[in-house]
Amino acid sequence: MLRSWKKKVSLLRFLLIILTGQCFALPDIPSLMDCEDIIFNAGFQDDSQPSNGTGGSYSGSFTRTVFAAGQNRNYYISIPPNYDPTIATPLLFSWHGAGGAGTAPAYALAHRDFWKPIADNNNFIVVAQESTGASGGWVPATDFAIHAIIMQDMYDNYNIERTRIYGHGFSAGGHVLHGLMLNTSQDYAAYIISAGVLEAYAGINAPANAARIIPLYVSIGNNDIFGPNLNNLTHTNHTIFNNAGWIDDTTYWLDEFNGGHQIDAQLPQKSWAKLCTVSKLL
Repeated sequence: MLRSWKKKVSLLRFLLIILTGQCFALPDIPSLMDCEDIIFNAGFQDDSQPSNGTGGSYSGSFTRTVFAAGQNRNYYISIPPNYDPTIATPLLFSWHGAGGAGTAPAYALAHRDFWKPIADNNNFIVVAQESTGASGGWVPATDFAIHAIIMQDMYDNYNIERTRIYGHGFSAGGHVLHGLMLNTSQDYAAYIISAGVLEAYAGINAPANAARIIPLYVSIGNNDIFGPNLNNLTHTNHTIFNNAGWIDDTTYWLDEFNGGHQIDAQLPQKSWAKLCTVSKLL
């Protein structure tokens, strides 16, 4: 009952934005000024939740290392050229697909670099971690814990806007990202799925059990018949999310592009245009 009530309140706030103009943002968060065409809500209350971290290198692409799950773990970041340590900056993390044994470092780097151009232009940070599975996939019990340590490292060393943490996952990374986001929706602003489905990890009941309706952008190739036919399952998932309270073009976007089991080359531009003004306060 409590989760249902929270979802209804969240949805009412989001609908208020739509009714008063799609570009109007309720939270007063300085970093939202970087979103295109936004009408800023400059009130007396500052809704920003800065981490106030300092000491991290900027600007550019870097490799950082944390000790997690019994050993040192590398992860890869991109800090935009206009990063200002006095202003809390949004962050997007991206989880790669399973490419076979030994592929995780290269795949993580590729994801960091894939998001870097739009992140540089829109002033947000990109973080990409390596999966730990023997075949290049994700081990939720281990990798979720590593993710938490990575995020704390970023909070400690950079000034991160905690209300604007976004996730992206492709294929195996998308499967497990559904689980992380729906089980801890209160911690994140929104997320993006490329060729990932509920059935692979989170389960079809995860949307209905989520604490809030977290905005979601889904991208799938029209010829993606990988595994159990991910295109068909994506459309089935669409119905599941709708039945759990997600609303098309308000809290749920489905983009079907011309392609197979791959990431749409235009995904960063398409998804960020929808999610830039979203914070976890909505």
